[in-house]
Amino acid sequence: MANREAGADFTPDTPSDGASLAKTFVAAGLWQLQAEGVLELADLVQAYVPNYPHGGTRLSHLLEHSAGISELDDASGLSNAEVVAAMGSEPAFTPGSRFSYCNECFDVLALVAERVSGQPWPLFLEERFFGPLGMDSAFVRPAFLQDWEGVRTKGYRVEDGEVVAHDVYDNEPFYGSSNAYLSARDLAAWGTAFVQTEVLPAAVLAQGEQKAEFASGGVSALNRLNWFQVAPGRPAYFDGHLRGFHSVLYWDPSTGLVVAWVSNTLGARPVEVQLTRELVRIAEGGEDLGLPRFSGTGLQAEVPPSAVEGAFFHPALGDVSVRWMDGTIGVSLNDGSERPGYPATGYYVPDLGVEIGFLDLRANRLSTLHWLTVFDSVAATLHGG
Repeated sequence: MANREAGADFTPDTPSDGASLAKTFVAAGLWQLQAEGVLELADLVQAYVPNYPHGGTRLSHLLEHSAGISELDDASGLSNAEVVAAMGSEPAFTPGSRFSYCNECFDVLALVAERVSGQPWPLFLEERFFGPLGMDSAFVRPAFLQDWEGVRTKGYRVEDGEVVAHDVYDNEPFYGSSNAYLSARDLAAWGTAFVQTEVLPAAVLAQGEQKAEFASGGVSALNRLNWFQVAPGRPAYFDGHLRGFHSVLYWDPSTGLVVAWVSNTLGARPVEVQLTRELVRIAEGGEDLGLPRFSGTGLQAEVPPSAVEGAFFHPALGDVSVRWMDGTIGVSLNDGSERPGYPATGYYVPDLGVEIGFLDLRANRLSTLHWLTVFDSVAATLHGG
């Protein structure tokens, strides 16, 4: 149900909170504006937002999640301009030096797009994307829930076999990082537009499909259009996850395949990744992948935190090093930058777009790491384990 209290069904045209998938529209809009010659991604942010507090930050740093903005504790009630005013005076690290997933970066970029185009953000999206691509259910949410027109899609989760509210927050006037509502059909249209190069000309799309390289020596897992993609021309995906809502869009430029789905009833993140993998497989003409289900953290209740630490060998990526840190894990590839994981069913590492779980308890060590993304499901073994 889209709204259990109102008895409203959930259909392919039901608008749902797209959460972070909103970032893909911001990125596409910035690349369009650069192609039109009205800004350069190499420009300083202060050229468009004079009170932005970090003088050396460029638009590209915001776009690549490398601006060093410290996440606000609570952005409730803040407009995009007020988000800027609430930022700290110094970046957390030198802009451009490394990746750190950044919501506020995209709120600032939406503000830049408004000031350059002279259009409020909802109109910017409607005229450039929603209208031309037939995304008839898509809109930017009102700040206050009481201002919703029609029946609002609500968020839920299952607790002890019962469906209970797990809804979005009230009083959210900011946008860019999130707060775009999209149906499954809207998302399918968005993916199809990328496959058919209707969003950006082929040459511009090729630029956006490149990954940022950082001063630290690391390379972003996201391309410069905010999609997870192994390489240009290969399948791409991104998802949005907020409270009870989850949305996924996968598109493959080599085959034209597009897979989009949305939910307003929270599930475990790894299950959602596996569902996407299986939908892609079915769409490609195959059967259920038959892979082992995600190996989460159940064993960790029986072992000390040090049991998850070690160097694991991933057959495609090389060494995956795991360290226990402040109640969660830090993950690095081939001795590169350490990326934080966040406890979920296993651990979610947003910088890499990966779900990580552990299994095979041996001599107080978890000897196998399960590396799960939309693109692969791999068992990485502990060196010497």
